[in-house]
Amino acid sequence: MQDKSINGALLALRKQIIRRDLDGLAHVEALLVMRGVDMPRVMPARRACAAGQGQSRAMVLDALRDGPKLRKDIVRHVASRRPEIPPDVAYARVDRVLWKMRKVGLIDRGFGPDGCLWKLAPKGQQNT
Repeated sequence: MQDKSINGALLALRKQIIRRDLDGLAHVEALLVMRGVDMPRVMPARRACAAGQGQSRAMVLDALRDGPKLRKDIVRHVASRRPEIPPDVAYARVDRVLWKMRKVGLIDRGFGPDGCLWKLAPKGQQNT
């Protein structure tokens, strides 16, 4: 087995041990030090998505069913239904969903006295 393969396997094992909080990290790191391998910082594992595909879109559509709303009102609607989502994540998710839905013609935006209002697009203008 080549040194490169062994080093790669040890680095992968180290990452797995760190991300899953398993035993044996000291042993693997000792082997890496003995082999002279630099140990990069290991990023935490990605969290599972709190809302599945389509749930954010459905919540945004639900928020807009009773009329145009400001983005902050839509975010508040989503956050009230998914309290486990942090507010900054809810804002970013709603923002992405709004722009994607606008791109395909499901929703539109206009301007009111308080700012940009998001609303459902008229049935004839939807691209889906």
